[in-house]
Amino acid sequence: MGLQPIMLTGFFRDLLTRHFQAENIEQHDLRRYIWKEDLTTGILIESIHRWRGDLAEKRPAILIKRNQYSNTRMLVGDQAGVDDYGNSCYATWWAGSHTLFCIHASGASAEILATEVQREITQFAPVLMDTLNLFRLVVTDVGPIAEIEEAKESFVIPVTIGWAYQEAWKIRQEALRLQGIKLSTLLDGVNLT
Repeated sequence: MGLQPIMLTGFFRDLLTRHFQAENIEQHDLRRYIWKEDLTTGILIESIHRWRGDLAEKRPAILIKRNQYSNTRMLVGDQAGVDDYGNSCYATWWAGSHTLFCIHASGASAEILATEVQREITQFAPVLMDTLNLFRLVVTDVGPIAEIEEAKESFVIPVTIGWAYQEAWKIRQEALRLQGIKLSTLLDGVNLT
């Protein structure tokens, strides 16, 4: 079925859970926040679909949200040609972004967490693009720090990642193609007066 935005959400989650292990964390101040699969995790990393706000107040967190994505046509009518069997081939580009909300108890700690996340994506982007067969993967911006009103003494910094991938497909004809229809055959027996 090819790449889909929800798969990218899962990929970013998997990438970050693997990064937040003691041997991978660059920032010394974050090394005690080790990700685990259970409720004793040192850092909560989750998609917006499965977010646990009750756990986020007790530890740093990264919330993953897919933003809008849009279609960019590469070819007229998306037509990319015909394969050896006469099937029509098509292709188009989808471009969008994900935002990783880096949440921590103080402004400085949120800055450190956002920098850790930004550096992980930026430094591994060439390998990730190749692995996922993306045409684009880049940290487009790191937003300003903000205090979260719903959570006491929590700050958030958004890290936005832009991406683009190609969707390709072919349409296989199940019946023989029409070779052509003579207009005289269609009009046979029709009185045009």
